[in-house]
Amino acid sequence: MANERVKSVGGYFMRLVGGVAVILGLLGIFATLSQGNLVGIVLSIIFIVGGAVLLKRSPDLGRARQRERGPA
Repeated sequence: MANERVKSVGGYFMRLVGGVAVILGLLGIFATLSQGNLVGIVLSIIFIVGGAVLLKRSPDLGRARQRERGPA
């Protein structure tokens, strides 16, 4: 029971951090494109890719629970 709760909290945290990273990366890339700052563009791309990886690796909790219950 506790293990399932820890997994769900970790999954939500991964989704939250991944979503925030993607949003910050998009905002950063738009801000640095106007200035032409190459370092800022690279950092923004790293944020976007890192956030996408976190979102991809976060467990899909709703579907996992439905698979455990089986067909209705």
